[in-house]
Amino acid sequence: MNWITQAIKDLIIKNDNELHSRIELIEKDFKFELTETLAHFYFIKLDGNGNPRKSDLLKYVAMKIVDYSIPRKELQEAKEYLNKNNSSFKIIELEKKANKLFTSLEKTGELGEMLLYILTEDILKLPQIISKMTLKTSGNLHYQGADGIHFNYNESDDTLDLYWGESKMEKTITSALSNCFNSITPFLTDPISYDSTQNRDLQLITSNIDENINDKKLEDFLVNYFDLNSDFSNKLNFKGICFIGFDVRNYPKKPRKKTTNTLLEEFKNELRRWKKSVKTQLDNHPELKSFEINIFLMPFESVEEMREEFLELIK
Repeated sequence: MNWITQAIKDLIIKNDNELHSRIELIEKDFKFELTETLAHFYFIKLDGNGNPRKSDLLKYVAMKIVDYSIPRKELQEAKEYLNKNNSSFKIIELEKKANKLFTSLEKTGELGEMLLYILTEDILKLPQIISKMTLKTSGNLHYQGADGIHFNYNESDDTLDLYWGESKMEKTITSALSNCFNSITPFLTDPISYDSTQNRDLQLITSNIDENINDKKLEDFLVNYFDLNSDFSNKLNFKGICFIGFDVRNYPKKPRKKTTNTLLEEFKNELRRWKKSVKTQLDNHPELKSFEINIFLMPFESVEEMREEFLELIK
């Protein structure tokens, strides 16, 4: 492992299984034929009394707001202040700043964006390269661009993988997949140029890299890949990550009606239909089949209720 790989690995925020105490794996790494697409299926676990742990999952997501939205440089400064002064003042200050960044709009997609971020870092082990929330000038301004951008370095051929992330939480799996693929397509397929879909995000990565990476040596190395005048820009590979949330009727309405294991068996019986939905949308977007795309799919009792509860929780 060379210093670049190690430096990028060190950027990943580590967890102690907190996420996996709240969600259960149905199936992962399912590859669709004649594509480079991998699907990963998860659902919300039930507690010992048979109640879905949706509120607990939302509280966990809310606790990750600072990690998601505050650049690493500010996080590091807050940690150093704590160690030096034995005071959490700077950390609390960052919590307030992060909360103000989140919108109170009814039709926000930020829950899906945060789940995309959490699953990408926790499961795929890919660090975020830019905190998009800090690019909002107010809580009611929606930043236009990808929902998330993560990255990885390949030692074998000195290439950099840039993962464009899109999240959609909608009532049906079909509409969520269709809209997600429509959104991510230009980020993957547009040729790199000064007026391409990706160019604004690439410029933002470069101009904010010192705040988001906080490692001068690594920053100097990475910026070469985003400079169109550098030959390194020809070694920038685009890949995709999608988070798909959709409604189902399987979750119990009352306690002690189901267990996590019985719910798992029900969802396994739904896998064939869900995979068919993904396959159909890939066929509708043939230009995506040659790109590596990781898709996280998670059923909810109600996407709308999850969104409303999350907004209420972070107010």
